[in-house]
Amino acid sequence: MSRKTTTGKVHCALCGAKDVTEPKGEERYCADCWDKKIAVEEIVAREFVLKRYIRAHSAEKYLIYHSTQKSPCGQLIVVDDGYDLFLTMTLYPNFAWDEPAYHLEGDPEERTFAELLVDVVATEVIEPWGGGKWHLEVFRSATAEPEDWNGEM
Repeated sequence: MSRKTTTGKVHCALCGAKDVTEPKGEERYCADCWDKKIAVEEIVAREFVLKRYIRAHSAEKYLIYHSTQKSPCGQLIVVDDGYDLFLTMTLYPNFAWDEPAYHLEGDPEERTFAELLVDVVATEVIEPWGGGKWHLEVFRSATAEPEDWNGEM
């Protein structure tokens, strides 16, 4: 939902003043506002910490923490079959995953904490494993702690 003037030019969704140039192919923002949006997302993403809990030759398990929580708010299991990475992420209900991660006035694109977590996983887990093709499954657990699951999700 970008703004158009009577001359037909598309202006930035955030500032409304400049012509759009970002992101390439789906232009909605001027370069300055795009940089601002990315900077805000990076700050919010830094609130997540992935702590490796188990490491094996071709698999790892991470616990997902957020700076507002003392206990983990999720877990991630990564398995490398030699060709692709298979990731299984379980989100615990002790965190507001579907809430907007940040608010920028006039921004037509809201991203949730769960969406930003995928970016964190790509940066901190997938890239160090060598990138390439990957598959991600996301589950929501009914209870917050793994020992309370009793085999149920």
